[in-house]
Amino acid sequence: MRTTANIATVRGYAAYAGARPADLAGAARFVKNVALFAAAPFIGLAYAVAFPFVAVGMLAWYGVRAARKRAGAA
Repeated sequence: MRTTANIATVRGYAAYAGARPADLAGAARFVKNVALFAAAPFIGLAYAVAFPFVAVGMLAWYGVRAARKRAGAA
């Protein structure tokens, strides 16, 4: 069974209660897609800038683990 109540009618938002939920969902999806499209280059740049630091940290972490393992075995 499908329910006809949506968050606008349940919470009593009069401005949204008259609008069709499909129209609001479509508009929200469009705005989200545009925002993600605009943010994507900056997110990619952040990954590219952070990668060398993450790689050096990972190499240091593995080096410390190997040194501890070697010191414990000796």
